[in-house]
Amino acid sequence: MITTFIALLVVIAAGFAAWRVVVARRSPNRIADTEIAPPATAAVAEPADAADKQRTPEQEAARATARAKAERVIAAEAARRKAAIQKAQNVARADAERRAAEAARTAASLVSTLPTTELPTPERPVPVAEAANQPTVGERTVPMARPVAVAAPAVPTAATVLKTAEQTLVMLVDDSKMVRVKSSRLLASHGYQVVTANDGIDALKQLENCCPDLLITDVDMPEMDGFGLVAALKGDARTRQIPLVMITSAEDRHRDEALRVGVGLVMGKPYDEAALIAHIRSFKFFAKAEEAESLACA
Repeated sequence: MITTFIALLVVIAAGFAAWRVVVARRSPNRIADTEIAPPATAAVAEPADAADKQRTPEQEAARATARAKAERVIAAEAARRKAAIQKAQNVARADAERRAAEAARTAASLVSTLPTTELPTPERPVPVAEAANQPTVGERTVPMARPVAVAAPAVPTAATVLKTAEQTLVMLVDDSKMVRVKSSRLLASHGYQVVTANDGIDALKQLENCCPDLLITDVDMPEMDGFGLVAALKGDARTRQIPLVMITSAEDRHRDEALRVGVGLVMGKPYDEAALIAHIRSFKFFAKAEEAESLACA
């Protein structure tokens, strides 16, 4: 029995040894096969790479042309949509402007059709001559509406401007050179333009070429005195509106006569400089817009 069991173990050991020999022989072949065989993904990718390498230049050019054409189509579609949106906005804006213009015309036509009559008020009773033609209810006269008097359109006048001191021309008439120089400096220091004359005759000669805004004159002068000059100015339509200031050493004696002939201010010698400037500033000198800078005198 023991002998049989030992023999069985020997057989089993010999079979196991033989199996191991067979397994050892097969293992190197499996490793080699595994290292040599390419992966599945590589086997799939290889045909694609080979196809890319097999494309000709003509095929590559065709693919580039197709890609550019697709991009142009996309760009054209985007431009078309943008133009359609802009056109719709322009149409909506034009329609809104047209409706606003129609509304303005309608409002203007409604205003033009309003009646232009007014009813008499307590402050404006109906005249007796008109009351005779008014309808009556019992003993009371019912006032009727009367048309409103429409004033004639005003005639447009030339545009005028208020002169500044630099645009204001003052004529100074005096036979004394010292008085002319002193008064000229005073007026110039306040910005006024000044032209001087020796007497009335000299002043009238210069007035042929210009018209001052203000004239200051002495009384006692040779050739033509101050009153003769004032009379000549008042007798000419072009110069009769010039404001006049008379400066005289006999203020009390000449005042009433000077004011009677149209002199605006009478001052004694020596005169108050501040009072003279204040009087000149009290005037508002106007001129036509295109003549505001004309100050020339011969």
